[in-house]
Order: sequence, then structure tokens, then C-alpha cells
Amino acid sequence: MLKEENWPADSRWILTAFMMSEEGVKRGLDAPRFILAQDGKIVFTTTGNGGWKEKMWPMIQKVTGTKA
Repeated sequence: MLKEENWPADSRWILTAFMMSEEGVKRGLDAPRFILAQDGKIVFTTTGNGGWKEKMWPMIQKVTGTKA
């Protein structure tokens, strides 16, 4: 995840912004890592399978105004 060449060119800003953030500095190597970006900003990040199910999925629903 931490190599620019693994990211599509138009999404590399996410890696840079994340790694410069407090979360990136403290826990940048934690995996699996989920990052929600919208309108040129990182909205939310979380790690782990539980992080996806309990935190990221509800956040995606909130941001998009959808339900499962």
C-alpha cells in the first residue's frame, strides 16, 4: 500500500495526504487499511476487518445517504 506505483496516478494524493496525517504517522503500516476520500479530502480511515464492518461501511452509508 505504501508504494506510489501501487496507486492509480489520479489517486496518489490520497497516499501522500494519509501518510502526512497524524493517523498515517502513528499507524500508517497497520493493515488492512481502508480510506474514504471525497472531494479531494480524506474523510475517514480505519483498519482491520472489524473496522470495515463496524466503522467504514456505516460511514460510507452516511456519506452517500444510502442503506444496505
